[in-house]
Amino acid sequence: MYRSKEKILLIMQNSRRFYKELGNLFYAIAAADRKISAKEKNKLDEEVQYSWKHFDHSTDRFGSDRAFLIEFEFETMEDELESAENAFQSFTSYFLDYQLQFDEHLRQRIFNSARHFAEAVRKINKDELAYLMRLKELLKV
Repeated sequence: MYRSKEKILLIMQNSRRFYKELGNLFYAIAAADRKISAKEKNKLDEEVQYSWKHFDHSTDRFGSDRAFLIEFEFETMEDELESAENAFQSFTSYFLDYQLQFDEHLRQRIFNSARHFAEAVRKINKDELAYLMRLKELLKV
């Protein structure tokens, strides 16, 4: 599928915020049932390694791949005991501000990662399913 280079470049110009908001989204899915398991944390690391680390080649000032901001933001939300709803709303606001820059491929990648994350423990529970349905509607996938 063809991806508009201009749209991806616009998102990647602010890749720090993009990855931060993915961290918020994944935190919302994990925290939906008010408990975050070790399996969910392992799945987060897998998703970053296999789905996001090679998405672009942006790095932080120390040379680390910016995709690791997903995990950093997730851990920050967990440490602050942020609500799943607040984290989801943060991602939603970001997406609505930049939605024209998200092509179908990127929207599907985000949804697939969220779904994989929700499936990490056993099956998707009702709280996670509610967030996935809202995400599916938001992303129009």
